[in-house]
Amino acid sequence: MTVGAVRIGRPNPAPLDEHRQCGRATFAARRLSTSRLAVAVTGDIDACNGRSLGRFVEQHTGISRQLLLDLRAVDFAGTQAFTALYYISVHCARSDVDWVIVAGHPVRRLLSICDPEGELPLADDLTSGLDHLTRSARCHQHVSSAG
Repeated sequence: MTVGAVRIGRPNPAPLDEHRQCGRATFAARRLSTSRLAVAVTGDIDACNGRSLGRFVEQHTGISRQLLLDLRAVDFAGTQAFTALYYISVHCARSDVDWVIVAGHPVRRLLSICDPEGELPLADDLTSGLDHLTRSARCHQHVSSAG
């Protein structure tokens, strides 16, 4: 009889560094540390690839505790981009992954319309996004050591 491990809850982790072309966008994942992942998107996020973006992030956050979603090079963000961001938000909440979005004008414009209350974690630039994740990690360490 063969016995093997079965993963429950999270999909099998994808390779550590990967680029994927999907429609008019390229998704790239890169491990920044053992617990921090960066996903960068270039091109257009639209009906053709919005769902794929959500799945790409889900596949790559398997062992991560933090996600930096770099959308600064997105040229167009359709409504499916917001759907993807919402999906990523739910996935990160369920998987206990701290995350932050760093975005350029097209994504910021979309979020100003679809997320006027600022529920999604949006940083002004890359430095403040990384600082946000560092503060989140410290907060979790403090809570863990106190409990």
